[in-house]
Amino acid sequence: MPYQELPLQKLLINRANDRHGELENETAAIAWLFNERETHMRNLAADIMKTGKLYEAPLVSPSNGSFIVFDGNRRITCLKLLENSRRAPTVPLQEYFTNLKTQFGNNFPTKVLCHVEDDRDQIDEILFRRHTGAQSGIGQSNWDDRMKLNFVERTGREGPINVAAEVEKILESHDMLPTSGKIPRSNFNRLLSAEAFRSRVGITVRNRKIEFTHEEPVVLAALSRIANDMINKDVVLGDIWDVDGKR
Repeated sequence: MPYQELPLQKLLINRANDRHGELENETAAIAWLFNERETHMRNLAADIMKTGKLYEAPLVSPSNGSFIVFDGNRRITCLKLLENSRRAPTVPLQEYFTNLKTQFGNNFPTKVLCHVEDDRDQIDEILFRRHTGAQSGIGQSNWDDRMKLNFVERTGREGPINVAAEVEKILESHDMLPTSGKIPRSNFNRLLSAEAFRSRVGITVRNRKIEFTHEEPVVLAALSRIANDMINKDVVLGDIWDVDGKR
């Protein structure tokens, strides 16, 4: 499966995308995505703006010097509209993408790492396995609620509150927030993603608020120590990747 960095301008939104069937042109395909999935498209564009990257390589096929997108049309559409907001189908959307582009700064990607396939039959085989269900294990096997919960507890993502942000406020209110840098929130949340580890530090989450479960001075000292260790990179992501590391 060859991967290539391709100029955004050479990537064509698929007017015959299986999401909608064959349409007149690329402009019509873009309009369909926003007519049917505007909120999703806005959120996806904001995520691309925030992270500055795509987490999955679009699947494309060469066509007359360009490349048709067979998987990843939403991602590439967002990039195209971030590059040129006038291509958005409505004025409010044009304003939305203009504002996002302003926030993007110099990190806007003009090239995209893509999975390039010449064989259209091979493309269909890939799409069949990605988008037509689990197929008794042949296709993608989606996570159930317990699997999703395991991920949230391991990583600290999508929790009820941002624990790191709340701890920052607490430390700042007690003049104990380190001044040598910013707390790496993703790592902090990962460390305290499960109640068992929050309990060992002396905090819990109730009604979307941090509460102390041990004596306040001891808890504050522990939180300050963790913050300092992470800011000074004495503790990094590799150290807390799994349960053993967190312990």
